[in-house]
Amino acid sequence: MLSCGNQRDQEAYQFFLRGNDQLLKQDYPQAIRFYSEALKKKEDFSEALTNRGLSYLQQGDAEKALTDLNNSLKINPKLGSTYQNRGNLFSLQGQYAPARRDLEEAVKLIPDSSSAWALLGNAQYMTGQEDLAFTSFDKATQLRAADYTTYAFRGWIYVLRKEYAQAQEDFKKVLQYKTNEPSSVNNLAMVSTMLGNPQEGLKWADLAVKITEGKLLAYSVNNRAFALLELNRLDEAKAELDRSLRLDEHNAWAYRNLGMYYLKKAEPQKALEVLEKAEQMDPSVDELNYYLGKSYELLGKSAEKCKAWQKGASLKEKKAVEALKACQS
Repeated sequence: MLSCGNQRDQEAYQFFLRGNDQLLKQDYPQAIRFYSEALKKKEDFSEALTNRGLSYLQQGDAEKALTDLNNSLKINPKLGSTYQNRGNLFSLQGQYAPARRDLEEAVKLIPDSSSAWALLGNAQYMTGQEDLAFTSFDKATQLRAADYTTYAFRGWIYVLRKEYAQAQEDFKKVLQYKTNEPSSVNNLAMVSTMLGNPQEGLKWADLAVKITEGKLLAYSVNNRAFALLELNRLDEAKAELDRSLRLDEHNAWAYRNLGMYYLKKAEPQKALEVLEKAEQMDPSVDELNYYLGKSYELLGKSAEKCKAWQKGASLKEKKAVEALKACQS
């Protein structure tokens, strides 16, 4: 990779290796420091730019990450890991079309990377290429069955498809390879409750609350509230919902669950208000239209009720599909 006769190149390579060591240890500030030293010795060190970009991304600094990744590709447009990392960055920002383009390039250059195929599958699904997405996930598992990221991505896609049993299988598969991976534990809390087993959902949520922090903690607390609601432990659920919204006031799922709470307390007007707020934030939240319909029903608004359930049925909300039968009889 580097000229053996060039001392500065040799020094750059030593700093690069030290950076890699810190990257593996997840000490991102130290990794960045060593990669920066490598780049002082060799400005056109594309691999150091790529790995420093990855380190910035892991720290949550997308702007610096993108700058490094772009600069790396200017130097070496055939470095597959750079396309993979930039594709991941774009996906995290919700820019799935450019993510897919980068990841398609990544799998051409590094076809044996299971992570690249898993990331590509996610981007393909989010851009409407559903069949290609599952082909990519299959490719990822064939390359490396122990790469838990594949099951994590595919599990969440099953959640989006409202196929909770398959999602549960994939999230449990994650935990076979990475014990107590926080996102998957949290997702298991939700899908277990969605599958009608709130006691199991509460067990997973209790664990999730212990092992997560930041925004994910807000989701874990909310999933704990969801299980408590289904167990009719309403006072405990309300306390957890208030806590979740203090941690993150922009969680549409938490407002849906708050709507469920008010419906159980026979306060349909309050339920309608928070459910409409959830709809404004994210209309794709599962069962949202069913609970909107229930609010309208209790308020005596029959036309609005049936309209909400019809919308829910079109989105494959199972409860809305059943409820809509009352409007068609």
